[in-house]
Amino acid sequence: MTADGSLEVRRCETCQSRYLPTDGPCPQCGGLASLPLAVPPRGSVLAATELQYPAAGWTAPHPIALVEVAEGVRLLGIVEGPLPATGELVEVRRDGEVYRVRAAPRERGEGDSPKAGSAAPSFEPPR
Repeated sequence: MTADGSLEVRRCETCQSRYLPTDGPCPQCGGLASLPLAVPPRGSVLAATELQYPAAGWTAPHPIALVEVAEGVRLLGIVEGPLPATGELVEVRRDGEVYRVRAAPRERGEGDSPKAGSAAPSFEPPR
């Protein structure tokens, strides 16, 4: 996490892939040269579940979520609070060696119904 609250990911100088964790070689090409890249600490939930039999040292149930943040970077985080639904917007923060995920506060106007006579926003599937 950077001083301004952004998440730090890496951009490989060889193949331009963005990835986490921030140490080690690029998972795409094995390149060792990379640059830090700050991304907003918000993302969309791709999947979430509760592990009933987590690894030793973790309490059950152990809620986790797969989240995609900016630049297409995906991370697995421990859920704080209710288990989020697929597609839900969440905030992500790094806590030592783990990532923690919680529901993002709604911004003003977010989730409001369109006004009468206005067109609904168009949907574009991810690429």
